[in-house]
Amino acid sequence: MQRPAESGELCTCGRKAVVVFQTEAHGEVGWCGRADGGRRGRCTFCSAPAGHRDGLACPSYSLGPPADAGPTMDL
Repeated sequence: MQRPAESGELCTCGRKAVVVFQTEAHGEVGWCGRADGGRRGRCTFCSAPAGHRDGLACPSYSLGPPADAGPTMDL
């Protein structure tokens, strides 16, 4: 199942989500529509200095922005 993303919802790469998928394993997961991985520099969700192993989403991912997050990436 999928639905249009609402304002403030994020992709696993940190960009603004355009679609949100309902998954059995992870609940709601945002997607920005780009397959490039998106992340440049520190992780939006946990501040790790590089991407996560095997291209998996950050274990700290949340559909909404972290409370202390700055602006979302919109490239």
